[in-house]
Amino acid sequence: MPVSLNARLVARLRLWRQIRALRGPVQALPGIVKPPRATARVVIVPCDPWTLVGSKGDEAMILSVVQQLHRADAGVTVAVVTASPLAQEVARALGLLPLPAWECSMSRAIELLTEFDADAMVVVGADVMDGYYAPHTTARMLMMAQAGARCGMRVSILGFSFNANPNPGLRPVFDDLDAAVMLNVRDPRSRQRLAQFSRRQSRLVADAAFLLEPDPGGAEVQAVAAWATARRGRGELVLGFNMHPMLVKNASPQQIASYIDSAVTALGRLCERRSVAVLLIPHDYRGRDGDDVCLGPIARALEPRLGARLMYPTHQFAAAELKAIAGGVDGIVAGRMHLVIAGLGMERPVAALTYQDKFQGLFAHFDYPERFLLTPGDAGDPEQLARLLEEFLDHLPELAGRVRRALPAVKRLSALNLELILEELSAAGDARTMAAAA
Repeated sequence: MPVSLNARLVARLRLWRQIRALRGPVQALPGIVKPPRATARVVIVPCDPWTLVGSKGDEAMILSVVQQLHRADAGVTVAVVTASPLAQEVARALGLLPLPAWECSMSRAIELLTEFDADAMVVVGADVMDGYYAPHTTARMLMMAQAGARCGMRVSILGFSFNANPNPGLRPVFDDLDAAVMLNVRDPRSRQRLAQFSRRQSRLVADAAFLLEPDPGGAEVQAVAAWATARRGRGELVLGFNMHPMLVKNASPQQIASYIDSAVTALGRLCERRSVAVLLIPHDYRGRDGDDVCLGPIARALEPRLGARLMYPTHQFAAAELKAIAGGVDGIVAGRMHLVIAGLGMERPVAALTYQDKFQGLFAHFDYPERFLLTPGDAGDPEQLARLLEEFLDHLPELAGRVRRALPAVKRLSALNLELILEELSAAGDARTMAAAA
């Protein structure tokens, strides 16, 4: 790990010792008062407070949480922690209150949390809790959870994945996490890894995005649906495909080029042999880490060969729109986990270009064959990728049946992420209604 990250993690651990000192009940933080009020308040701690929704997976989890909160209490006020003017603008566009509690000291963050006086906190765990990307960010998120618990909030860390090589500097942070913080892990393998890493107890759930409601209403979404319908009218299967430059951490230009070449060769060969139309689906718009880095060159290379059998929509879709698009294909092969989740949530079979040890656990929820996972190394091999595509199309009906059978139970596990928070919000809302009617 780079020295700068080590230094920042050490600084976070010093702060953690300060947060640990906040023992005892709510009164441990002076000035906290919870007067009766007309509506509930919830604060969300994202894993990317700089863009909020640059990753559509992050957006899917956040919006799923917001949708569930509003179903429990239509008047709930939801704030989200932000770290940039861009994030503040995005938060307001989503109907959320920006809370600038990231790029500041923890003491100032606690002051802001105290002033907002939330009833509950939701931390978007995603795939960052093992410290793979930035351990200092993970430590800060856990400290925010700890601070929220000390402020008297009900705290839930949304179901996250945990890879096989977590950053060891995070162990004391997990070990000493307050018992009031609900630690949810989104697949059985990740939960086993966390149990081997930390003594902290956790609960098995499924990803929060499984409960995101799709949005099929936009003109751009309808244009994709119309194209898919037209291709099926010609007797073609519609295959959704996604590839991105983060299959390997800090991938070199040569590695990215090998992925692009592999996809062009494998998809071109597939369409020569079978009646297939290809929909390239972007699921991340974050510049050099975004999906256009791979999908743009793939589209330009395949368009002369496939013509109308290829579609690459460059409109920046919202997560709920992408879920609707995922429901309009016959199957999805993707490198983005939340595009895979969107497909599964719409009862579509999937195959995955896997990375960071996280797809295996997701497949376990569906008793789904792991032969439909392809490692980053194999994804760069056109022979291996072509073989995966062919076998995937051969087994679409069987795989679709697996998904349909398992999805109800997976959605029940997804609901566990917010179960206690929603129960409390619903009960509080009922009490306010009864008081108003009295």
